[in-house]
Amino acid sequence: MDIVAVGVDHTTAPILLRERLACSSQQAVQVLTNIQKTTQECVLLSTCNRIEVYALCADAQVGQADILHSLVEARQVDQKELAEHCYSLVDEHAIRHLFGVTCGLFSLVPGEPQIQGQVADALELALKGGHAGPVLSALLRSALVTGKRARSETGISRSAVSISHVAVQLARRLFPSLYDANILLVGSGEMSELAARNLRDNGAQRLVIVNRTSEHAVQLAQTLGATHRAFTELSYALAEADVVISSTKAPRALITTQLMQRVMEQRAQRPLLMIDIALPRDIEQSVGLLPGIYLYNLDDLHTEVSKGLQLRQQEAVHVETIIGEEVTAFQRWLASLDVVGTIKVLRQYVDGLREQELERAMRQLAPMLSEREAAAVRELTTRLMNKLLHTPTLRLKDAAAAGEGSFYAEAVRYLFDLEEKHEANYSRDTSQQARHDTDTLGYNTASSPVA
Repeated sequence: MDIVAVGVDHTTAPILLRERLACSSQQAVQVLTNIQKTTQECVLLSTCNRIEVYALCADAQVGQADILHSLVEARQVDQKELAEHCYSLVDEHAIRHLFGVTCGLFSLVPGEPQIQGQVADALELALKGGHAGPVLSALLRSALVTGKRARSETGISRSAVSISHVAVQLARRLFPSLYDANILLVGSGEMSELAARNLRDNGAQRLVIVNRTSEHAVQLAQTLGATHRAFTELSYALAEADVVISSTKAPRALITTQLMQRVMEQRAQRPLLMIDIALPRDIEQSVGLLPGIYLYNLDDLHTEVSKGLQLRQQEAVHVETIIGEEVTAFQRWLASLDVVGTIKVLRQYVDGLREQELERAMRQLAPMLSEREAAAVRELTTRLMNKLLHTPTLRLKDAAAAGEGSFYAEAVRYLFDLEEKHEANYSRDTSQQARHDTDTLGYNTASSPVA
């Protein structure tokens, strides 16, 4: 069996193609149903920047071709166009790619946290529809663990890399506790909304929105639990504010030096942080020369964004180390599946002998033993069996991880005379028993987060 990844992202395909391939949850189910006709397991990851299918296939080349054909049919795209822009990865390369995606290494903004939730959603959708089995569910859970490690053990997500995030960081420098700060948003467009939501996420409670037209501002204020004030009250709002973030589409500066001189007199020179993220600028440059005012414009913020991106890119080396460790761990678990059948039938064989000999002994000992003593004897035989099988089981798994599983499994079957007809034919895609077996091999998928 091979793990195959087929997809496109923002680095390989134009937005027009990505738009046609993008799937809602309902459409994703239809695509997965179609793909599963020719694969053992499948998962679909669809975001604004990537559409990727991960599948467990009997043959990698055939599987890749079938996945492409399914995408062409389901999303009504040209096969030649899709083939020109897509990438196909197999086994270790596919695993490593997914782990990198989940860590945010290949995102438009490195380290962005949304991809972690999107991978979790893709897994949940595939599990609900029965499209993901024991192998791919373990793969995606391991990817989520890798992403979590990358974000907690490195700085891949710590530095601000968007204008709105930088604006919030600047505000926190002056007011470490945004809970007590009065924050004024001038404008109610997309940038203002992003800044407002980031401020809310960072603890800000006192938000005031002022806009030249009131309709959208009132709606945004209601959505965010903020206060709306008319544009005619701008000077009063400025006098009360601790932080001002301005982002309007006005053709010229709305906040002049003359206005701010009057405002600062009302404030008794209380310091004021002003962040201008508008183009053209909303705040006259000379405002920054007034005592007590700290003014930042887009150029200042872009410098901070560049620093953040550079810091995140530097952290990529540490993330790659984590990915390498998790890929190795997953591959060892995956290789150990090759000896699951042998381990299972060996345990069944030895346990059968234990029960047979225990029953014979208990027929003689039962009259002399209390119920508690009989239970102790049974437990003794079980523990003895487990101890005897522990080391051979570990050695079989290690041999499988080293690519020698088949050789040692055959030796075990020969040495213990394990008949082929009694051995369960283990398949990675099938039953609840297979799911149970994978959990007993030391790769605890249940502990990894799904959402």
